Amino acid sequence: MSAPKSDRHSRAKKPARRFSLITPEAQRAIYRAVASLPSSHRPARSAEIAEAAVCLAVGAKVPVVMARAAPGARAVRKDAVLIRSSNGRCAAATMAALNAMMQQPEAQAAVICAGELDSSGKAQEDWRAAFRFAAQQRLPLIFVVANRLGARSPQVQDLRSLHPEFGMHVFSVDANDAIAAYRVATEAMHHIRQRRGPSVVEALCVPTPPNGQAHAPLELLAAYMRLHGNPEL
Repeated sequence: MSAPKSDRHSRAKKPARRFSLITPEAQRAIYRAVASLPSSHRPARSAEIAEAAVCLAVGAKVPVVMARAAPGARAVRKDAVLIRSSNGRCAAATMAALNAMMQQPEAQAAVICAGELDSSGKAQEDWRAAFRFAAQQRLPLIFVVANRLGARSPQVQDLRSLHPEFGMHVFSVDANDAIAAYRVATEAMHHIRQRRGPSVVEALCVPTPPNGQAHAPLELLAAYMRLHGNPEL
């Protein structure tokens, strides 16, 4: 016997739930992490959103090393190691990540939160040397960095050269978009499992359009969760 017309009509009005590769549990974990950050209700100005999302995507068994203070990583990984050295931070973080993986045989990779890459002489030599070494040795590392797009200028650091120069995969995401950072972290982990070497997750801070309004990270997350039938917390 067919359902009454009123029932069929009400069912037809329900929005279709879209499929997501990110489980509802993971979406809620991302939401809680972003909500705990001071920047959760304003557009991100650094890589903290990407740091939190990447750390959640790779899992608790992957060591996290902070070349600089990384509030996003610290929010979800209290065991993250902070490099105290004032010089050669990226190189020191790379060595610390390798040491952490040696102490944890079950770890498939390590995450290095490098912050915003300085363009000054010694600082640039440091991170370029770290990237070069990681790429040459095909190390299972994911570097999370911050970058800025000026209103009338290109990126502060143009990381597109890393792939032709070192063979490193660079995934650029909106600094406010935790879902995008989570997705590319899972792709970076796939590259690592296939022995394709290290990757860079670049969190880009894009200036607000003159006549537009930037969406806060939690607003983006809430919209994504509602679209996929997973109400925000």
